[in-house]
Amino acid sequence: MQKPTNAVPQPSAGRNSPWNHPAFSMLLALLCGFIAWTVVTVYVDPQGSVTVQDVPINYANSASTYTSQGLDIVEKPDIETVDVKVTGNSTIIGNIQNSDIMVYPSYAGVSGAGKVTLRLQARLVNTTDFPGNIECVVENPKTIDAVFDEVSEKTLPITVDASAVSVADGYMLNKTTAVPAEITLRGPTTELDQVASVVATVPGDGELSDTTTVPATLELRDENGETFTPQYTTMDSDTANVTLTIYQVRELPLVVDFIGTPTNFDTKSLKYSLSQDTLRVAGPARTVSALEELTVTDFDLAREFELGRDYQRLVELPAGIVSLDGVTSVTLSFDTEEMASTTLNISNIKPINVPSNYEIEVLSSLVSGVTLYGPADEIEAISADSVVAQIDCQSVNLTVGQQSIPVTIQIPSSTRVFATGSYTVQCEVVAK
Repeated sequence: MQKPTNAVPQPSAGRNSPWNHPAFSMLLALLCGFIAWTVVTVYVDPQGSVTVQDVPINYANSASTYTSQGLDIVEKPDIETVDVKVTGNSTIIGNIQNSDIMVYPSYAGVSGAGKVTLRLQARLVNTTDFPGNIECVVENPKTIDAVFDEVSEKTLPITVDASAVSVADGYMLNKTTAVPAEITLRGPTTELDQVASVVATVPGDGELSDTTTVPATLELRDENGETFTPQYTTMDSDTANVTLTIYQVRELPLVVDFIGTPTNFDTKSLKYSLSQDTLRVAGPARTVSALEELTVTDFDLAREFELGRDYQRLVELPAGIVSLDGVTSVTLSFDTEEMASTTLNISNIKPINVPSNYEIEVLSSLVSGVTLYGPADEIEAISADSVVAQIDCQSVNLTVGQQSIPVTIQIPSSTRVFATGSYTVQCEVVAK
């Protein structure tokens, strides 16, 4: 009887299992490795880092460190942004933007004026959206150089330089006005001490014959009038609007306006002279061009005239007109060689312009001691009968009852005789 054998049957070579294929084993190993990396990254060690670009530098943070010393930054580097390396939970930091980070210099080493190397620091400012332990480090550059100095302010008026301006014939540059009128400078004290003036230089552009406003560049100048260009000083504005006030120039005759004369008096019969016959004046063209003469202060013949006396009279200039000769008053003199005077008692008293609701009764019979002046031949021939003491009711505030009313002396028979002094008569005013 034949014994059974223990030999294991061998699989057929044509029926190999895919689980035993080397490629499958490799894929399986990669899958297991990825799963293991994911588990470690997310649950075991989730740390990672990203670089956030173009984060702006904030110089104002902790600026009190140097401003409390009376210092300020007068020179900064040209760079405005830096790159920051952010380290933390990789599932969080991937969404951080440059606006979520603040980069600022450390001013710990600033102790006085001069150039200082500042270390740049960074921190996360948006901790609401990005909680946890997140570290920010500036990558490049890690330090910057800044210049500090004592800084103050200085306010100076603007001086206008119009030396290049050309004005047409018959006109003049009367004044210049700058807007703004003053400028505030801010910078290192050592630089401000060198600035003596701020000048608005007006360029020349043709001949001017009317007031105009032009822009002008501002220049800083030292005490010698030389242009000074500071390195760190700043000012409110580097330009100003300058108004150039252009005046027309004319020479005009001076005349006297005589008042207090009889109604028919011819002022041309008076022989008088002024210490200055003409006056050079300037003003806006629309005003000056319309003038034919200039009048000195009114002269009241009745109240002021005396033989052999000179008078100081102010020159009355229209608004906006200026004297180029520096003359504000002139001397008025009369030629009285051919004049004479007489004193009369006038009985011819006449009210005129009496209101319809009043009646006037003249109670005075005479106006005594009336002094008359005029050419000698006319004064010699004149009599009291040819003189009238006139009451002009239109210029008097009448009240019922007796009142003293002023009179004017009229000489109807002459255009060259006038009276001096003031006279009144007593009247009775009755209401109708």
